[in-house]
Amino acid sequence: MVSLLLNLAILVIPSIVVWNQIIFYLFGKKDIYINAVNGFFSLPKLSIIVPTKGEKIEIIQGLIDNLYKAKWDKSKMEIIIVSDDDEKYFNELMRSLVIPSDLNVKIFRREKKLGYKSGALTYGFEKSSGDLILTLDVDARINEDSLIKAYSQMITLGCDAITMEWHGYSSNPYSSLAKALMVSTVLTSQSILRGRDKLGLKVLPIGCGTIYKREVLEKVNAWDYTMIQDDYELGARLINKGFRICASSSPVFVEVPDNLISFYVQQSRWAMGTIEVLIRRFKFIIKSRIKFYQKIEIIIYLLQYIPIILTFLGALALTVFSFLDFKCNLYLPLFIFWALTLSIYVYIFLSNAKKMGLNYISAVKALGRLSAYTVAISPFLLISTLKAFKKVRTYIVTPKGKKAKSNIGYPILVFGALFVLSSIVYLLHDNLLIFIWLLYYSVAYLYTFVAFIKGL
Repeated sequence: MVSLLLNLAILVIPSIVVWNQIIFYLFGKKDIYINAVNGFFSLPKLSIIVPTKGEKIEIIQGLIDNLYKAKWDKSKMEIIIVSDDDEKYFNELMRSLVIPSDLNVKIFRREKKLGYKSGALTYGFEKSSGDLILTLDVDARINEDSLIKAYSQMITLGCDAITMEWHGYSSNPYSSLAKALMVSTVLTSQSILRGRDKLGLKVLPIGCGTIYKREVLEKVNAWDYTMIQDDYELGARLINKGFRICASSSPVFVEVPDNLISFYVQQSRWAMGTIEVLIRRFKFIIKSRIKFYQKIEIIIYLLQYIPIILTFLGALALTVFSFLDFKCNLYLPLFIFWALTLSIYVYIFLSNAKKMGLNYISAVKALGRLSAYTVAISPFLLISTLKAFKKVRTYIVTPKGKKAKSNIGYPILVFGALFVLSSIVYLLHDNLLIFIWLLYYSVAYLYTFVAFIKGL
């Protein structure tokens, strides 16, 4: 029984998750071309809400300049920047920003900072007047036709909200992690957004790059400032009320983490946020007037970090068993199935990396780093998941493009050393499959520790 559970946690569940993403990707990779709306006469008023805190002024200026180039009637566009900065920095921000005379930019400073990013979005929504509401991060960028294309798909498909497709970018051209995330961001967007949409599953909004009808947000009282995961929790309530969220192929460019600490902070927050939504919006999902399999799929989707955590717990169990001389085994057919599954995903990743201009060596190096980092932060994902059950939850804003300090490397080293020692014990006991798997798993921790020491 113990061996069966270990095989499920280490080999079967991770393989199913990867196949799930592969299938969604295959359905979502083909773009649906829809002609953009001709002319500006038919466009509604658009309010773009941008929360900001501690961001460089040139980053905010870059977003304003980028949005000014967007194809949209400027008399029907307003940009609402909601600052949670202190008064001194806010005043500097007001003095420094250069705003085109024909672009309506409103900048507010929240005196009473209720909640998290959700609170800033709600504040901005209350200050807005648009028939459409778009949420963007301050470091987001769009193509000139991104808004028109997304809106065209929105009205053609008859949606109440529509997501844009994430494309990663980075100001650090040397970061292998950033290169990997640029590829995986597109793969993930095409699978969990367009792929799920095409298969008739329910799409949840994304925090940066979702356009909503104003009337829809008003009917669900906009965002809940007490929640960390602003997008998924809002999506659960929208689906509960019967509103339709679609996925478009219109790109929005988001800055991806370029170092271990930024990646750890981002993923830990997302792990906490998804479970938070599942706990506090479970009734909304279950009571939604959607098909039973759609409800189950949403629940599984919100459990997306659990397979990574189960693999970590499985590795810990194997380590403990090795020192207790407890007999357990991995099953060869399942091991082969797991290895083949990973190989297929690697092929898809490398194929897409090549299309994006990465050579084979750079792509392999990038994928290796992303995979190692994801494995190595598993203990912290477990901690963040457990924190989701707390009444009071806090998080750190992802320091993308910045160097942040943390001591996570040392626990990672300890786990890596334990897994290596355990693998050697299994080798001495002639348990070759567990030896191979644990050694493979431990390398990710040791590699990540070296990268941590180097500040990568």
